[in-house]
Amino acid sequence: MNLFKYQGQEEDHYTHILMSILSYNNYQIIEPFLKNLLKDESDNLNFNNTFAKVRKKFCPQDPKLLEYVIGIAPYKNSFSSSDLEDNSGSIPDAWICGENFNLLFEFKIRGMLDKGQISAHKKLLSSKDTEVLEYNWNDVKDSLQKIELSDSVLSYLVQSFIEVIPSFKSKRRSSGMPKQIISHINKENELHFIITGSKLSMNYSVDKVYNGKSIQLNQLVNGIQEARRFIASFVLSNYNELPIEFIGQETIINDYCVVPGRSKKKNQWNQWRIGAFLN
Repeated sequence: MNLFKYQGQEEDHYTHILMSILSYNNYQIIEPFLKNLLKDESDNLNFNNTFAKVRKKFCPQDPKLLEYVIGIAPYKNSFSSSDLEDNSGSIPDAWICGENFNLLFEFKIRGMLDKGQISAHKKLLSSKDTEVLEYNWNDVKDSLQKIELSDSVLSYLVQSFIEVIPSFKSKRRSSGMPKQIISHINKENELHFIITGSKLSMNYSVDKVYNGKSIQLNQLVNGIQEARRFIASFVLSNYNELPIEFIGQETIINDYCVVPGRSKKKNQWNQWRIGAFLN
């Protein structure tokens, strides 16, 4: 893994950085990190041939004796009820595998762990009774801080990551943020949909934009939520022809909401999963 490879979604980006640090110099600190984090659960782990992978749908090695789903979020005991009934398309954030173990990681830097997502992840492992271990980002910070580091480069990388961890708690969803929205990142260089309209204009329009080319898909939508439902259905029906990574209901869509006559800086980018808007 390359530490400096940018991952488009903020959560994916921080996951990639952490896993790149753990992979540094032939996975130098994975063993002490996991021992500090998992404590007694790590006693029987054989760390020979340990490696890590990010964003892989299926386990990158054969079933092993010890397998866990590990969830890390700002707060413990904070599972939310999923808005989606089917999370079968969900892709784990990361895997760490060793001689006799497979660990599936799901990270959240805001909000809560999703019950449906975790349940879907459990099905990716060989045991029907796979145990879920839940930790928070302070546990990650403590685990990193306890590692004795003699490599100055690695020490700098670890310390830099520790310094950003406190910001994850402040990223919890605010009361004014729709629960379906997962981030607000400018994605004008990727496929996106522009939703134009206001309560005063009554009708909203939906345009598909890619590589600077815009195609109007609908000009008679009655609101932003209806526009997103339309977009979700459009993507589900046409994903084979769209430049996106389609992963079922977990597919992430970018939209840009425009209110005519309003200052451009007040228009907003949004990211959401199509399953949150499919009937």
